[in-house]
Amino acid sequence: MTDIIHLLPDAVANQIAAGEVIQRPASVVKELLENAVDAGADNIQLIIKDAGRTLIQVVDNGKGMSFNDARLCFERHATSKLTTADDLFHLTTKGFRGEALASIAAIAHVELRTKMAEDSTGTLLQIEGSEVKEHAPVATADGTSISVKNLFFNVPARRNFLKSDNVEFGHIEEEFNRVVLTHQELAFSLYHNGKLVLQLQPSNLKQRIVNVFGNHFQDKLFPVEQQTDFINISGFIAKPENAKKKKSEQYMFINRRYVRHPLLNYAVETAYSELIPDGYKPAYFINLEVDPSTIDINISPTKVDVKLQDERLVFGFLNSTVKKSLGQMSLTPRLDFDYEPGMDLSNMPKDMELKEPAVTHNPNFNPFNSHPASGGGHSSSGSSYSRPSVPHNTNFDTSGWSDFLQSLKTETETVKQEQTETPTLDLQESRQEEQDESPIDNVKCLTINQKYIVANIGNGISVIHIAHARERILYEKYLTAIQQKPITVQQSLFPETITLSPAKADLARELKPQLLKLGYDLESIDGTHFAVNGTPNGDDGEDVQHVIELFLESYHSNMFLHHAEKDQNLAMSMAKQKCSSFKPMTENCEIIDFLRQLFDCQVSNVSPSGKSIIRQIEDTEIESWF
Repeated sequence: MTDIIHLLPDAVANQIAAGEVIQRPASVVKELLENAVDAGADNIQLIIKDAGRTLIQVVDNGKGMSFNDARLCFERHATSKLTTADDLFHLTTKGFRGEALASIAAIAHVELRTKMAEDSTGTLLQIEGSEVKEHAPVATADGTSISVKNLFFNVPARRNFLKSDNVEFGHIEEEFNRVVLTHQELAFSLYHNGKLVLQLQPSNLKQRIVNVFGNHFQDKLFPVEQQTDFINISGFIAKPENAKKKKSEQYMFINRRYVRHPLLNYAVETAYSELIPDGYKPAYFINLEVDPSTIDINISPTKVDVKLQDERLVFGFLNSTVKKSLGQMSLTPRLDFDYEPGMDLSNMPKDMELKEPAVTHNPNFNPFNSHPASGGGHSSSGSSYSRPSVPHNTNFDTSGWSDFLQSLKTETETVKQEQTETPTLDLQESRQEEQDESPIDNVKCLTINQKYIVANIGNGISVIHIAHARERILYEKYLTAIQQKPITVQQSLFPETITLSPAKADLARELKPQLLKLGYDLESIDGTHFAVNGTPNGDDGEDVQHVIELFLESYHSNMFLHHAEKDQNLAMSMAKQKCSSFKPMTENCEIIDFLRQLFDCQVSNVSPSGKSIIRQIEDTEIESWF
């Protein structure tokens, strides 16, 4: 009988392992950044080309590797972190399994340049698909530079599964954020296609969050702090009013390692349960320090999923700490010592006396008095005006008031007379208007909790979901704006500045013409800042930062969830952001107008997201109930 079991070649085994560890370019970024941090570097550069398809390079000034270590680190299960199985429960480093570099080398062209400070020369190593092409001494700087080129060159099926550059770079940016947020003492730089996207200097955690996510986060953050013998909790949470529908800014770290743990996320969200609407997610940046022996980080190849020895105890500490901070947020004012002051008094003369500003006013000043008391009038130069000086108890002349009120009364009576003198419509025109009257005009309707409209339409009653209907109305409005008639832009006298993450900023620049058709005139200031020169006419007072951010998030998500065409995706994304900002309808005429807009839509029974809008209940069905 012929034997059928055999050992896989190392190259094939490494490619299979790469399927677990390296899922996309962002996976390579994660492994290389973590290696740079473990190497003791204090300045790390990440260089990306074509969202990682062409090049992923990490350059650090860490301790480097010897000639032999440079070759050995690409072997499977080669590591400097472990010697026995017990070491798994005393880990303080990012990497430890020894699979990442071997997996990367199996599916890419890798070039490594490394040098230790005490060595006179460094090492060059080139590998293509697990095959070593060159291993030789070379002149190079202290530290390590590793370049990963042509990812998945020998696994075309995996390469075909990659998404667009915007999507893949968004994942890279997310992995970059996960590392920089928990190592704020290190300097980081991110480059994409030769352009500096983000440069971060060593700072405290709050400043690092603001530098990564924008200055608008400065006023959103509130600290969380708790120290016990079992666990230390530190970081920041966002104010309840800044919660979003997507988990876009939720970062949980254990021992400075980003982790994904549903129970810990639930501990934070339940603390907000009575402060934010259902479906909204709070932002948080929290690090938990626990004994390494009480956590198992070896349950998945990516080391993101973890198990805790006592999950209930950690849940209780985290939940109570967040609740405590939320309580302090609303009860106590705080001074911010973590950010630059808003006023610089360093150049003020030392002998200058500080005086409290005083405001004076004349209680007897009469703007309608053509003959003010002594002291009024213009100065001799005609360039300034001095307030009339009148004694406090002097009776001033009020004759000017009677003239003013009489003229106001005359104007009001004239307007009323013009409004009542309307021409009488011809009988034929009146009948024509009655024929054109919509059947909806006479519908009786009511709202239930501002969520549903119940109306007697047709042979029975109709129940209309207000939010879904609103989304449909806005969707068709914005689709028309993009394809036919752009929305009028109201130019701003003082343009507002918004800050976006690098990935969202690139997407905003790409969609700038379409945003202009939707009423938003954006002008790029630098890599992440935009000036909003105009907004849709009639949308005064809206939070432009919030609208644009959520619009870009929704557009990004819809590319995969609904596979919509670009115009439909744009209209759907903007409609979702605006449908929650409508005012409650209290009058029957408002409801009728809303229904008229809905039934004027090309599709009135299904929302752009595919959700039902109308449920019709016939008379016969109602009778069957009784």
